[in-house]
Amino acid sequence: MKVLKNLVCCAAFICLMFVLAMPAHAASKADELLQLVNAERAQAGVAPLSMGSSALNAAAQARAEELTVNYSYNRPNGSREFTILPEYGVDDVSVGENYWAAAEDASDVVAAWNRYDFFKERMLDKDATSVGIGYYEGGEYGNYWVMIFTYARGTSENGFAQEVLALVNAERAKEVAKVASHTRPDGTNCFTVLKEYGVSDTATGENAAWGETKPEKVVADWMASEGHRVNIMDPAAKYMCLGYNYDANSQWGHNWIQIFAK
Repeated sequence: MKVLKNLVCCAAFICLMFVLAMPAHAASKADELLQLVNAERAQAGVAPLSMGSSALNAAAQARAEELTVNYSYNRPNGSREFTILPEYGVDDVSVGENYWAAAEDASDVVAAWNRYDFFKERMLDKDATSVGIGYYEGGEYGNYWVMIFTYARGTSENGFAQEVLALVNAERAKEVAKVASHTRPDGTNCFTVLKEYGVSDTATGENAAWGETKPEKVVADWMASEGHRVNIMDPAAKYMCLGYNYDANSQWGHNWIQIFAK
């Protein structure tokens, strides 16, 4: 029994030494990458990012390793990248993820991200406040870099309703106000929710969107869709309410609902 305990302690010590060794090596890479990204943000007039919690960084490290199996935003288990956050106990809202492989150093990673609008948009995202960074050596491409951008719940999303309202009113002003489902889980019409919450106004329309992280992107998508655009431009509509929910365990993560009433 004593021998078994000694073996277990020895194995635990070896594992601990390995865990400590990798983060120490990856930490310098992570610090350098964060400094370079913050330099890009400073140049663009955007507030700097801070290094996230150990849990967030552990999630990013796991994502870096997953990229050796599937170099994509789809994880090896088939789910989207943001689903890794709740697995590591991270409650932050994911703004997005950047990744790269086969880079000599952090400057090569940032240079690569600057060549692609999607990656650059993530680096300069004004809502992001924290990052988790993962660096893994191995796999087909030699090394893998991951940066997950987040913000704490209850911060940016509180202003989304006002931002969407302003954007919608701007679209209505331009013209002087001249595929999931809108059916609820219980099978009823989307407007039945108003009565449940004591709303006596008459609904004129509902818009829904999934996956977008920004109010401006959501409104742009709605304006590009004839049915959604009709709801926004309806001259009978006098009021608008917005529902926004982030669920890292859902298919799209970010979920938006807009109800118009008169």
